[in-house]
Amino acid sequence: MTTALLLAKSGAKVALVEKFPLLSPTVRGYSKNGVHFDTGLHYLGGLGDGDPLDIYFKHLDIISLIKKKPYNPGGYDLFSVETSQNEYEIPSGFDELKKRLTDYFPNEADAIAQFSEAIQSTLAASPFLNFDMKFSLEAALHEDGQTLKEFLDYLTDNEELKALLSYQTLLYGSSPDEALLTTHALVAGSYTLSTHTLENGGLALVKAYETRLKELNVDVMCNAAVTHIEIDESRSVTGVSLSNGKEFSTRSCIWTAHPRGLVDATPDNAFRPAFKKRLLTLEDTDSALILFGVSETPLPELEGRNLILWPGQDFADNLKGLLPPEESIIYISAAEDTRSGKTTLTAIMPQNFKTYASWADSRHNNRPKEYEYHKRSILAVFEEEIFRRIPTFRNLVTFVDGATPLTIKDFCATPTGSLYGLRHSVNQFNPAPVTKMTGLTLAGQGIVAPGILGAVVSAYLTCGIILGHEPLHKELRQHT
Repeated sequence: MTTALLLAKSGAKVALVEKFPLLSPTVRGYSKNGVHFDTGLHYLGGLGDGDPLDIYFKHLDIISLIKKKPYNPGGYDLFSVETSQNEYEIPSGFDELKKRLTDYFPNEADAIAQFSEAIQSTLAASPFLNFDMKFSLEAALHEDGQTLKEFLDYLTDNEELKALLSYQTLLYGSSPDEALLTTHALVAGSYTLSTHTLENGGLALVKAYETRLKELNVDVMCNAAVTHIEIDESRSVTGVSLSNGKEFSTRSCIWTAHPRGLVDATPDNAFRPAFKKRLLTLEDTDSALILFGVSETPLPELEGRNLILWPGQDFADNLKGLLPPEESIIYISAAEDTRSGKTTLTAIMPQNFKTYASWADSRHNNRPKEYEYHKRSILAVFEEEIFRRIPTFRNLVTFVDGATPLTIKDFCATPTGSLYGLRHSVNQFNPAPVTKMTGLTLAGQGIVAPGILGAVVSAYLTCGIILGHEPLHKELRQHT
């Protein structure tokens, strides 16, 4: 949606193709029993006035179409450690975060200061988060080889502090031993700048985009999957064919779906065999179990903040989704459904796809009985585990729906139910925006960084290749 808006703003004639019946199915959420649930937007980093996401939304002319709701700046996340029974509130603002962490860990002041400096310097060095920076592709792609774990091991031996500084790997799905320090800095740093949600959540954001797409005359084609990208003898894009039988000519195509899908959507001679093999073997982030609950009243534990419940096990094992529920980390957020007046709750626990692989070819609402039994059983165990850890929820929250890795596979259109698409890892090189096929570029959260901010940044990077980086950055600077 962001690439479509940027190109349309430049005067291009744009078609936005979406295989689902509605745009952005995972961000817009869904309704059940008269209550709307957020599925893909729980909170946004860097949306404070003058922060990067705020600048992007101003440039896209959607900022006036959404209403920000700030999280508690004194503690937007509560990280709870079951083994030590310690609880840590994570505040916004780098100075405040450094002070709070030093209060928690007075003997680790130097390590905390070095960590804070590393995060801030990474943000400052990014031309897509610091608009005063001169653009360079190297700076934009953040291809630093140091992992988060290597950096933290260098700073400190305190395992609980390292866990606290690592927990936001949950927000992009790469464990500390493989996550690039730069990727972690971009994600964690954006939430340290500021943390918000939106009134009416992800649905409000999607509707804002839809309003702008309509104003700029973008031709939106839903219920239409791309089946083939046509090329000529010089391997240049000439057209696109859709599953609804439509065909149209174009010299430029931006692919924002999972990169693996390019193999089936392009002719055999479009890419070299080595590149196709690379696309097919790229690793995704792991999947999750998700529970959706309803409360008739606000939940004090979740007012203006999220809960991260960590039993104390290794983060790498947790993010792979291989641990039993009683040993798994659980992320819980809440939102107000303005239409019903109820509080909705979303609980997420990592889950490995391997358990579900034998049912991978089945489709939503048409699963085998064995799967349905497994889904009911594992979600019931998950539900009980939440009540064990937060007993006050037992009489306040009613869980009404749930999702497994197969649900996520269908609605996120990722081959193994990945929450964040391609893994951002020191062990693999994700595709660059530019391909060897003239007229074909890539965007999406697998290119630069995950999440909504990552997707938006990737759109500006790719559109900058087409339209020119300096003109776009000049326009962005006008909003700072």
